[in-house]
Amino acid sequence: MKALQIHPVQTDSDWDELARLLRTYATQDLDQPHLSTIWNDLRDLPARYSPPQGLALLMRPTLTDQANAQAVEQALENAVACGAYAPTRLSGTCEIKRIYVSPSERGQGLASQLIAALLQRARQAGYTHAALSTWRSNLQGQALYARLGFKPVPPFKEHPNPDLLFLGLALPDH
Repeated sequence: MKALQIHPVQTDSDWDELARLLRTYATQDLDQPHLSTIWNDLRDLPARYSPPQGLALLMRPTLTDQANAQAVEQALENAVACGAYAPTRLSGTCEIKRIYVSPSERGQGLASQLIAALLQRARQAGYTHAALSTWRSNLQGQALYARLGFKPVPPFKEHPNPDLLFLGLALPDH
């Protein structure tokens, strides 16, 4: 297993890399992509996920001191996972969004690491609760969210499909 690091999306190339991952997610893995707001996000990506209310994270291979310039450039262009949070209409609650791990990297706990990093940063940004939505058919995701402490909550956004589950948790002070 290679070493990976999580860092916030900040530069134009970071936003481009996030867009690449989200397009892959939308076209290959997203259930019912025609109902998703991901297309709106991609039209103006920084708007929803920019600090101080939002945040996007990328996970990339960690570079060693011996890495050459070509390896550095390739690693920076090859994020393997992403995730984000954005504000909701509920005061103090952010929505965890766009958790995606490249198929070749799945099964290593990367989604858990990303969500944990997002929850920590959301708490640091002043959020007291985090929420997310997922499809009833996403049993693997539901199991992950339950392991992380998410429980059913009332809907925190409008959505045309009744098969969407809403989950949330309190962000404890540390």
